[in-house]
Amino acid sequence: MIFRDLPLEQAEGALLAHSHKTSQGRISKGQVLTEPLLAQLRADGVAQVTVAKLDADDVHEDEAAKTLATALQGEKIRLGTATTGRVNLHALNDGLFDFDPNTINAINRVHESLTVATLMPSTRVVTGQIVATVKIITYAVTSERLELAIGLVNIPLSVQPLQSSTACLIQTTVPGMKASILEKTRKVTEHRLLERQATLLNEQRVSHSQSAVADALRQAQSMNPDWILIFGASATSDRNDTVPAAVVQSGGAIEHFGMPVDPGNLLLLGLLDQAVIIGMPGCARSAKKNGVDSVLDRLACGAPVTSDWICSLGIGGLLQEIVDRPRPRVVANEQPKVSALLLCAGSSNRFGVTNKLLANWQGAPLIRQTLQNVVSSAVDSTLVVTGHEHRKIRTSSENLFPEQAIRYLHNEAYSTGMASSLIKGVSALIDSDAVVVCLGDMPLVQSSTIDELVAAFKTHPDKALYIPTYQGKRGNPVLIARRLFDSILGLTGDTGARVLAAQFPDTIMEVPIDSAQVLTDIDTQDDLQKHAPVL
Repeated sequence: MIFRDLPLEQAEGALLAHSHKTSQGRISKGQVLTEPLLAQLRADGVAQVTVAKLDADDVHEDEAAKTLATALQGEKIRLGTATTGRVNLHALNDGLFDFDPNTINAINRVHESLTVATLMPSTRVVTGQIVATVKIITYAVTSERLELAIGLVNIPLSVQPLQSSTACLIQTTVPGMKASILEKTRKVTEHRLLERQATLLNEQRVSHSQSAVADALRQAQSMNPDWILIFGASATSDRNDTVPAAVVQSGGAIEHFGMPVDPGNLLLLGLLDQAVIIGMPGCARSAKKNGVDSVLDRLACGAPVTSDWICSLGIGGLLQEIVDRPRPRVVANEQPKVSALLLCAGSSNRFGVTNKLLANWQGAPLIRQTLQNVVSSAVDSTLVVTGHEHRKIRTSSENLFPEQAIRYLHNEAYSTGMASSLIKGVSALIDSDAVVVCLGDMPLVQSSTIDELVAAFKTHPDKALYIPTYQGKRGNPVLIARRLFDSILGLTGDTGARVLAAQFPDTIMEVPIDSAQVLTDIDTQDDLQKHAPVL
């Protein structure tokens, strides 16, 4: 490929390397320079342009991207449209995204012009999610390099669909152990299974002794479950400890003990006939992500869980900052924990010289009304993310509500766009089962509207995006379930829930609201005059 400046007389048929804005419109880079386009440039006094000219053995970026993506396309993967040298690969169903990392590394080493980026191996994905992207950096690649890259694809990318599975649960007890802990553990476990299309067949609660656990294992075995999950009242600390010894006594075998993932270090993996036994680490009593989730993700899709695979999880296995733990980790609530994330970081440029969140609304700053509506709703807690004029925003309202009801977090990177505030907030609410993303400039949104979103989430947990609508139009706030938190953490610029809605359309539940409040925000002085209540 030839890449250089050429006079317009020699540029016809070449690819424009850099976009040009002309009096007749913008000519985007990558376009083939036809005579009409060259005429536009001449009319604006352009004498030469930077172009890319393909040689005979070059393959155009879009064709090359599509060809390589097609080679990588395995089961339950669909390709997006090739544009600007990029093709995205999407999951066709919920399941486990997997591939050979060595293949991707080898392709990326063929030449700097060829790139493939993927999610991590063994990632649980939802229908429509982007799992990989092929990007051709230059406007073309040689056919030789493209063929070399394609030849390296031995195992294509794939999404293994979820399979219906069954499980039995065994919990051991010691004197003084609260029944509420056991009950909450059962509910958390049942929810974890339901997320993976697995059914809990039976639960047994037995004393923490080798013989009692062995008897419980045999009883569970008689039900022919796919998995047997064991929560010990005391953590397993050796292969000869109570739970692993009971597995062996019952006729089973220990496949692996320990895991290079935290939380989740003390996981035990065993087999009893066809049933996979998982000695659950104590952290699995919580709904928070831990090493057990990765194991269950694979099992739920029929993928093997081996000792070698477990040992490979150390890179990326640090799931949270390690802190001193003077008391047991908190057990998840019986009801899902839903937090409100109120975004108040914007610069308010369209409103004028004053900050719209501090504008007069019934004799008080507008943000107070929004906060009052949020705090009065069914959410468990409220986090306010501030940015522009953060001290004024906080001072205007921080003493009006109980400390346990609201807290503030300043986003120093607020000027980069909404995504930075979303990421800041979700990162601080990672223990929540869902977050209601509210906007500070929507004081008309009633507490009852937020309550309806929370109710929809609790009654229809199979979805992940709960969006209010009025007369068919989508509005705000939006409730986002935890399974999309990782996708939020990948957002950039001035983007938010709309990107997630486009990316995961099958996870959306629309919640009809009987007023236009969900469509009404205050951006300008005219908006304020139109919608502010009259005193």
